[in-house]
Amino acid sequence: MGRIPNVKEGLPTAALNALSILGENIRTARKRRGWTLEAMSSSMFVSRKTLASLEDGDPSVGLAVLAAALHSFNMVKDLSMIADPNRDQVGMFNERQNLPKRVRQQKTKKENLEF
Repeated sequence: MGRIPNVKEGLPTAALNALSILGENIRTARKRRGWTLEAMSSSMFVSRKTLASLEDGDPSVGLAVLAAALHSFNMVKDLSMIADPNRDQVGMFNERQNLPKRVRQQKTKKENLEF
């Protein structure tokens, strides 16, 4: 039986770098509050090792752990901003390209008219 592939192997370098920065940001926020790894991980109901992995930018850490960390900092609303359709420049461009050239008023059937 082959080994299970590492999550890191499938991610582009840019994604790994972003996760590393995210982890550093979480570490900085924790330290600014004067919280130890033990104290914060306990309040998140995760192990110290799991929180350390999040801070190290480990891509195998689950989203629930990230959400719990952001909740600890009172920043969980920021999670909903990720992949916000209103910030998707490519998607909005494509949407504009697919708009009809002209819009015509729909014809109504006489039986649908009520007087």
